[in-house]
Amino acid sequence: MIPFKFKTNDYEMYLGDKRVSINKLTPNRWRTLFDTIDTLPGLILQVITAPQENFHAYLISACELAIDEVVKVVAVLSDVDEDYLNEYVGLDEMVEYLSRTAKRNNLADTVKNVTSLLPGAHAKKA
Repeated sequence: MIPFKFKTNDYEMYLGDKRVSINKLTPNRWRTLFDTIDTLPGLILQVITAPQENFHAYLISACELAIDEVVKVVAVLSDVDEDYLNEYVGLDEMVEYLSRTAKRNNLADTVKNVTSLLPGAHAKKA
């Protein structure tokens, strides 16, 4: 048993008993990721636009539907088999992996930079 599973260093961690890398999101990995994601973007949009009084109900429903999508995404990013993730890896570990992947790849700033390139982005700031 590994005493502290989450962090080995900034670019590695454990998913279950498998040591995995926190990978860079190369263009090829992005393509594979986008081919894998099916309903997750729609679920996120539904939760974001849910009426305030029904927010928690939407969130719970989306979470139930999104579990398979999360497993698929983690499998693509970590190169760990979906069956192994479903059987041996906690959701907390998968969320930690996704969070660390986002941090390693500087996704927050990347989204801001891409948004600034979209038509009309500069007009909104003025």
